Amino acid sequence: MGKMYSFSIMAVVLSIFIFTIDLSAQDVNTIAPILSEDSFTLSSNSAQVFLAQNTETKPEKSGFDNEILFDYQDSGKLQPVADPLYYFNYAMYSFNDILYFALLKPIATGYKAIMPTIVRQGVNNFFYNLLFPVRFSNNLFQGEIKDAGTEIEIFLINSTIGVLGFGQVAQNEFGLKTSDEDLGQTFGSYSIGNGFYLVLPVLGPSTLRDAVGLAGDYFLKPINYVDSRELSFGITFYDTINSLSFHLGRYEAIKAAAIDPYVAIRNAYIQTREKKIKE
Repeated sequence: MGKMYSFSIMAVVLSIFIFTIDLSAQDVNTIAPILSEDSFTLSSNSAQVFLAQNTETKPEKSGFDNEILFDYQDSGKLQPVADPLYYFNYAMYSFNDILYFALLKPIATGYKAIMPTIVRQGVNNFFYNLLFPVRFSNNLFQGEIKDAGTEIEIFLINSTIGVLGFGQVAQNEFGLKTSDEDLGQTFGSYSIGNGFYLVLPVLGPSTLRDAVGLAGDYFLKPINYVDSRELSFGITFYDTINSLSFHLGRYEAIKAAAIDPYVAIRNAYIQTREKKIKE
């Protein structure tokens, strides 16, 4: 209980802090990307070719993905995004970059080498199944009653016939389609804007809206209610490594293809989130 209250206070303080900065930032709605749409399209297309040739097939759904780095397909119309915290964001981007190459990638590479794909996929499915409360609740919040009902069906089938979610029987055998919704998308469906771009340490690219949504979704994730904080962290870290083992090489491809990786990732994040909100 104490951990929940501490996190709530931290989330509120963070939200007030970045909201205050947002109000004081000048011309926050018209800060243009450094790269043009065409230049990003070229780098994105190059990255897609590289990914198709050099990376392992991504599982259909993942329980702990920052999907922006993996699912981006088309630049489309670039949405203006404010970046008044550019220097802070770039510092966090650099920190996450170092963390990836120094810690996460080596561990995920070794893990992938010794763990069969079928086991990693089963673990991926298990953690995805655990996120049922997030998907179900946000489908309800958005008035998607049918999709919320489908999520219940998927959860019950995969938790029983699929053995605690290790197998995705509902999707593979019954043809049920899941709806990946989170609180950030729910806010977006209410026409709440991005606010401004924000890079979070460890968690990666986000926006003011999505960061607040992330804090809200925290309370819907069963892993966060594990009594031992160390155990909760360990489970989350394992989920991250297992998920990353399917995506090795993709982040490197984006960096190699982009003129400015920071801007490319920022643009791709905004575009992908807007696409998911409209779906």
